[in-house]
Amino acid sequence: MSEEQPKRPQLWHFALGLWFLLVLLWPRSSNDFSKMEQSAPSSLSQEELYRSTITDANFGLLGLRFYESVEGQPRWKIESQFAELHRKENYLFLKSVSADFFSEATQNKILTQSDYGRSWTEKNYVELDGNVSIKSGKGYLFWMEHLNYDGKNHEFTTKDTVHMKGPNVDRPIMFLKGTGLTAQISKEHFILNSNVSSQKKLQNGQWMKVLSKAGEFFTHDSRAIFLGGVKSSLPNATITSDVFEFSSEEGQENVQAFGNVVLRNKDRIGYAQKAYLEVGGSEIILEGKAKLEADGNTIEGKRIKLYSDDDKIEVDEAEGKTKNETSS
Repeated sequence: MSEEQPKRPQLWHFALGLWFLLVLLWPRSSNDFSKMEQSAPSSLSQEELYRSTITDANFGLLGLRFYESVEGQPRWKIESQFAELHRKENYLFLKSVSADFFSEATQNKILTQSDYGRSWTEKNYVELDGNVSIKSGKGYLFWMEHLNYDGKNHEFTTKDTVHMKGPNVDRPIMFLKGTGLTAQISKEHFILNSNVSSQKKLQNGQWMKVLSKAGEFFTHDSRAIFLGGVKSSLPNATITSDVFEFSSEEGQENVQAFGNVVLRNKDRIGYAQKAYLEVGGSEIILEGKAKLEADGNTIEGKRIKLYSDDDKIEVDEAEGKTKNETSS
């Protein structure tokens, strides 16, 4: 080749120049995203703002952070390692998402993580997908595959199977499972819609097991309510009822059952509208049309107190009959 032949400009020089020109002249986002852009880290350089080559996104961001506050109080904050703005549909596609949601009632921070997410700013709606987890202020960990956040109601929803354990996730003493979830973040109130099962390790080292149609869990108060066709198994009794509530306050574990209560302890069967017992204690109280059947005898009263560790029974306003006689 002759040295006098003119040299052709390198193609990559031209492409690089065009790339810089597109970055400098690329139009800014719509007003819907102005707050989001202002809250992005100041360390972002123009090299981190680019035209996507693998999707139809308008542009992408690395290290995105954005948040919402109401009357000066934080409501949520989202961080994503990578995000793409889809301007036509008006949403952000997020990857490797961490988000903080704040509870007004408890003043706790609820943490979420997921592989992916979509933030629809006009709807104030966030969709999280892939290995989604929720960690409450007291340490209870929920996990599922999909989770939606409704900013208008400040709540989570999913139709997935949901698992929970805690409060120490490395050494959990409570497990919970159900289908479908609605969580009111302001109160840390988690509602499982169906097929609920739970196990709770009690202070005496034994386990309580519960099955029900639905359930509610207040993570800040460590209180669980099971609803509909409840079957519960405790160390000293089994109970079926319409509603079953377990709470743990200041080291004291309490159980209450309501509606069509049937309690079995030793060879005794008790019936009532309400039942109360302190886990680890020996007293069981039946109230509301209370009735006790034991050894062929039946006793009824306004209130029956029986003891799980012996055969002692106390009855208020008693009426009863034995195998051989009827007394009142």
